[in-house]
Amino acid sequence: MTRPKTIPELRSEIQASAKLQAESQSAIASCLGLNQATVSRILRGQFKRRSKAVDKVLTYAKIICITDSPLTPFEIKVTQLEKLAAVRSPNGRHAAKLIRLAAELVESSLPPAEGESMPAAPTAS
Repeated sequence: MTRPKTIPELRSEIQASAKLQAESQSAIASCLGLNQATVSRILRGQFKRRSKAVDKVLTYAKIICITDSPLTPFEIKVTQLEKLAAVRSPNGRHAAKLIRLAAELVESSLPPAEGESMPAAPTAS
């Protein structure tokens, strides 16, 4: 069963892409017809949803947006909470955003799962 990759999965792949790391942001921006600041933001993982600009970067890096791997139990719970917030709350959109933000904060503070490596910390230059 295939499913679209989650935003955190796409962020990880963008940040780990050898092709994106090998080229300058200006060169990538020029090639894609995007602003360099937009490319910089995407490469840092600072995006909340897939947009045309994010899709251009994904295509350029040859990152596939579909996966066969199942959602983790954590991701399943977050998805269920988002659906619940959207259905039962008059401010469902805001509740869903808060749930996503809280989930990302919790996920980023969790130790990596067995067989998963920690992303390399950026070095000061």
